[in-house]
Amino acid sequence: MRGRRAGRAGAVRLQPGAPQAVTPPGTGAPPGSGAGPPPRERAPSVKLPPFDHVAPRCLAEAVSHLAAAPPGDALPLAGGQSLVPMLASRTRASRLLVDLRDVGELTGVSAPDGSLRIGAMTRQHTLATDPLIRSLCPLIAEAAASTGHASVRHRGTFGGTLAHAASAAQLVVAAYALDAQVLVTGPGGQHLTALRSWFGGPHSPGVRHGEIVTAVHLPSRGPGSGHALRQLGHPAGGRPVASVAAVVDTAPDGAVLRAELTVGTRVSAPTAVDVTHRLREAAGVAAAVVPDGPGEPDRQGPPAAYCRHVTGVLAERALTEAITRARRADTAALPAPRRETP
Repeated sequence: MRGRRAGRAGAVRLQPGAPQAVTPPGTGAPPGSGAGPPPRERAPSVKLPPFDHVAPRCLAEAVSHLAAAPPGDALPLAGGQSLVPMLASRTRASRLLVDLRDVGELTGVSAPDGSLRIGAMTRQHTLATDPLIRSLCPLIAEAAASTGHASVRHRGTFGGTLAHAASAAQLVVAAYALDAQVLVTGPGGQHLTALRSWFGGPHSPGVRHGEIVTAVHLPSRGPGSGHALRQLGHPAGGRPVASVAAVVDTAPDGAVLRAELTVGTRVSAPTAVDVTHRLREAAGVAAAVVPDGPGEPDRQGPPAAYCRHVTGVLAERALTEAITRARRADTAALPAPRRETP
């Protein structure tokens, strides 16, 4: 193996850790002039900024850490699959991370009264494989199975996904379509909030200072119900640009009693629209939900017009598949939702 030559002209060796100023060759001051090198703009860092870290073992301790810090200075850390990259890119900032991995009250899956209760720290892999979730809320299992890479699903959590509030995320759209209730714990106690009234927009959840998402409550689906999930994935990495979930209820003779489409895009909060009496126009109704364009150009996704067109196509396909499943009562087999690419 050829070794690296030492003492090359213009070579600069950096010590790992603290940033150091670099002077390009030929830009320094003449020897003996006493003047320092001209200032140079520092490139953006990709390393995590300094922060304090605590790992409480109970929910009350975690809430106290968050509430004691000034607003904006402390953040809860669940799986870290979204928060850590945002800290590294400086799109989020925090002086204290409250690690929730050892808080036992935030885990577990149960069905106390026929509805489903899922702890906020339940991993996405568990959402996709747990028999109780697959039986009572197959749409959640289907959405989780298509979320990210396997390594992401083993780290990412249900509560963390909802708190991140990426409007096009499969789990967010699926939970919104099922009219989920979010249990939040804060300094003033616990309160249950409908997910549909919790969103203020993309990446704008209804979590106030000192509060932690504790659990998610989902109603179970009865006989004659069907669901389907379709998504438009970005060609670079497959991150969802738009997701459409269809939920329908049918009578024993196959007639559609209720049909609802939930659309989530990168540029707008999830929106549910009732298409029970507009099945033939469902594609147009869903496409109309997508705004003409974001407030700022979305450089990470396709144009709004294209996204609107594909959303209508996805809605029609999802609705057709949901009605077919409802009439067949086919909830045992849960294939991963199909990913569409531009």
